[in-house]
Amino acid sequence: MAVNIEPALAKSLGMHLAIVIMLVFGADFSSKPEMVTVSLQDEGQAPVEAVAIDNAALTERVAQMQKERDDAKAAEEKRIRDLERRAAQAEKTRANEEARLKRVAEEKRKADAETKKAQAAAADAKKVQQQEAAKAKAAEQARIAKEQERKKAEDAAKAAEQKRLAEQQAAEEAAAERARKAEEAKRQAEQERAMQEQLAKEAQARAASRARQAANEVDRYKALISNTINQNLYKDESMRNRSCSVNIRLATTGFVTSVNVLGGDKAVCDAAVRALNRIGTLPMSSDPDVYSELKDITLRVEPEF
Repeated sequence: MAVNIEPALAKSLGMHLAIVIMLVFGADFSSKPEMVTVSLQDEGQAPVEAVAIDNAALTERVAQMQKERDDAKAAEEKRIRDLERRAAQAEKTRANEEARLKRVAEEKRKADAETKKAQAAAADAKKVQQQEAAKAKAAEQARIAKEQERKKAEDAAKAAEQKRLAEQQAAEEAAAERARKAEEAKRQAEQERAMQEQLAKEAQARAASRARQAANEVDRYKALISNTINQNLYKDESMRNRSCSVNIRLATTGFVTSVNVLGGDKAVCDAAVRALNRIGTLPMSSDPDVYSELKDITLRVEPEF
């Protein structure tokens, strides 16, 4: 009969099956199959119906577990044998190395003894050689000292002569340098004077040219301003052959800042003031010198018919 087990009982079922396997392990499985019942009951739940377990399947599982334990035991024994074999090999290697080190130490002792004997003989020979070399060195030093004294006297005489010649040459060169510097200073002063004269002439020429150009520009802009005023002047026949003198002050842009009537025909003067107020801005040069002449200008306004 099929058994329906709630999911909540799955964990309890697994634990009970494990207990059953441990209980039957080692038992005699030759007897006929028996029905094993497992009571599965959870808190707050009704008892679960018994489950039948096949003895053949259980026997197969137990045999499998026994084989796994036997395999694990065999593997562990093999691992221990391997460790013992490697330990024996290591001990043999250590003994061989110890013997080799003893042989090397003995060979080194013998070699050191031979070396000390050879070093002693070499030291004796070196001592004799050093004594002979010291005698030769003393004789050579005496010869060198005499030679140095002779060379020192020659060098002193040569140095004195070289010093005299150097001082003489330095005095001659200093005199020549003073003369050269004096000539150079004279030449530079002359060049500077000529340059200053040339610059002054050029400045005068530029100033004159600038003045002429500015005067021409002033006249041109005076004509432009007069023409602009006449073009914007409301005229009638009563103004014919009449005039008015006005003073106009201008900003750098040509903007009319003030207009003052200086005298003349009233109709012409009134028309001129109205025209200037309408115009607002008169022609003006961007040249500062020209503006300086035009910023406060007095004109005679004569209507043209």
